[in-house]
Amino acid sequence: MAQQSKSNILLEVGTNELEVITFYLEWIDPVTKEHHKNTYGINAAKVKELVAYPENITELANSASYVKGAFLLRNNVISLIDLCNWFSYQTEEKAEGDRKWVVIVADLNGKAFGFITHGVDKVYRISWSQISPPPELIASSQSITGICQVDDLIIQMVDFERIVGSIDPSMVVKSSRDEKSAHEIEQKYDRSVLVVDDSRVVLMQLTNTLQRAGFKVIPKPDGQAAFEFLEELRQKGEVEQKILAIISDIEMPRMDGHHFCMRVKQQPAYKKIPLILFSSMITDALRRKGEAVGADDQVTKPELDKLIDRMQESIERLARS
Repeated sequence: MAQQSKSNILLEVGTNELEVITFYLEWIDPVTKEHHKNTYGINAAKVKELVAYPENITELANSASYVKGAFLLRNNVISLIDLCNWFSYQTEEKAEGDRKWVVIVADLNGKAFGFITHGVDKVYRISWSQISPPPELIASSQSITGICQVDDLIIQMVDFERIVGSIDPSMVVKSSRDEKSAHEIEQKYDRSVLVVDDSRVVLMQLTNTLQRAGFKVIPKPDGQAAFEFLEELRQKGEVEQKILAIISDIEMPRMDGHHFCMRVKQQPAYKKIPLILFSSMITDALRRKGEAVGADDQVTKPELDKLIDRMQESIERLARS
């Protein structure tokens, strides 16, 4: 993967573009015994490196079936996740020496995880507008956040945060706020927090947790849906009466968080509404990009208590300005 190419995309601001690394999984239909090959995608910004299938894997006691174990990578212990097992695909058994598979080592919420693939294909530079939300059946039963077509290739974008959240409790969005604190917030604010995230699991976690913390919440599945909703309120003159703050993910189909933030900050009617980027991808490079598009703050998932504190600070700061 060309480092220069990866750097270029990080330096551009508000383009609503990303680089997708495609990989494939091969599986066998248990009924017809036919062989299949599906193509999936991961945002290149999440990928630390690609490595060969490790020779030495240590099994982890009491782990989920899709957790193959752990391996050492330059003295770092990396959890190894079998994507075919996660998707309940039946695969051919291969001897260890015949496994020419590739492990994608990804950085998620500041932690490294390895994902077994049967091969990595290409890097495509595409627009988030080319990625559509998945069909209802797929969205509810699998970890797919979006689907796009490049030439004749169908690429399914994997919700890696959902996968790792199922095995690592520290990756789950939650708050430690008590009932007294929640009651104070409920009495203090009569407007709603607009929450934008394409992962159904994360969106539900965020919505439920913020509501338990005392906030009213309006959830939206991507930047496009959120911006259209804001524009409807603006045309009715109801923005300041309805919206307290905006919390947005970065990776989303149709319109990503950076482009969404840029569009919001370009509209004077929204200038008193703080917008906080809440993502597993707040690296130094992406933090600079968030600053460039006008984000009022940026918090790394899953630190929800920090997010609430910083959101309230932003609300008070903008109210004084």
